[in-house]
Amino acid sequence: MSLKNKVTKFVLLAVVICLVVVGTGLLTFSFMLSKSTNIEESNENNSIPIAKESQLDDKLNILLLGSDSKYKGHTRADTIMVASIDLTEQKVGIISIPRDTRVKLADRNSYNKINAAYSYDGVELTQRSIENLLQIEIDHYLEVDYQGFIDMVNTLGGIELQIEKDLHYVDQADNLYIDLKAGKTKLYGEDALSYVRFRHDALGDLGRIQRQQKFLKAALDKILDVKTLFKVPELVKDFSQNVKTNLGLSKMLKLASFIPNFSLEEIEMAMLPGEPKYIDGVSYWLPHKEETRVLVNTLIRDKSYLNHKELQLVILNGNGQQGVANDFADLLEQQGYSIKRIGNADRFDYSQTTIVAPQNQLANLEDLSNYLKSQLVVGEEAEIKIIIGQDIDHIRAKQGIVS
Repeated sequence: MSLKNKVTKFVLLAVVICLVVVGTGLLTFSFMLSKSTNIEESNENNSIPIAKESQLDDKLNILLLGSDSKYKGHTRADTIMVASIDLTEQKVGIISIPRDTRVKLADRNSYNKINAAYSYDGVELTQRSIENLLQIEIDHYLEVDYQGFIDMVNTLGGIELQIEKDLHYVDQADNLYIDLKAGKTKLYGEDALSYVRFRHDALGDLGRIQRQQKFLKAALDKILDVKTLFKVPELVKDFSQNVKTNLGLSKMLKLASFIPNFSLEEIEMAMLPGEPKYIDGVSYWLPHKEETRVLVNTLIRDKSYLNHKELQLVILNGNGQQGVANDFADLLEQQGYSIKRIGNADRFDYSQTTIVAPQNQLANLEDLSNYLKSQLVVGEEAEIKIIIGQDIDHIRAKQGIVS
């Protein structure tokens, strides 16, 4: 593949992903001209050292920030996520971190919202605080400004999709006005930004993530339209004006090798597990320790989360504790498993948690069996049944709030 063709494909993919980094957190790359001032080839004005132009690792973690630093005069990161890319397996895992997540800021003895880290010390403090929270290393960062999102949507000629319900929210203090009607429509800059940012309904950030994934699919269809090829020069200009990263040009081109096999089916995004809670009158999102640990292991470290989606699990209460089947269904859903149904086992005196599955599924269930410390039993039925026993407290003991 010629350098010109590689760059063109890279830009097209990067644009659609860049559009949703503002609100989703899907894998975000950017192609810049070598003379672009926004690619940080030096470290004169930045506290984060520029990544060396060595060979790109096959696995890397990128901090993705959607900021409003130029949009309406604010300086904060409204959208924060970590994208983990496995170039060998062609898989991407993303954890979206709610801006209200309560964290202990790196090198400080105070707790605050992760959103505040950006205001205090920009990308550097945000990155180190997230590394501590998730217990991972982050290799690079990429920051997209809201104005860049607006510019790119408009350059593409808008994104057409079906809005599932009326979306209305007004915050005069933040100068935010969202008023979108249900139905099929074409969203341009400001309205598209409103769609991916809206989270003011019963589903909160979960609903926002669902809308962002929907927007991604619609945007990808638009990007793949042959007519978009003629807009590449203008899209590159939008990138150069609104994207900052410490990924050097040569590493970006190396990432272009990911493009030929790029598929939405190999991308999975989840929100940081936790619960909303007020502390001293301030609303926070409090991460759950065990669920966060498991999610990071299966979505960031080894990508097994993507394989779990193919397994349909039946969760059965085999120890008689009220709500235990529901609790573990929720926990396993956080790991990517699909829950077919929940119910009671044939009795309530199972001492050990047991997985009953057909012979051809046993190999796919080894990770789950190790996690639950369960026994694997060959069953005659096609269903995969998880019978929760009395030994399951070793999992519950790990649950709690990240502090």
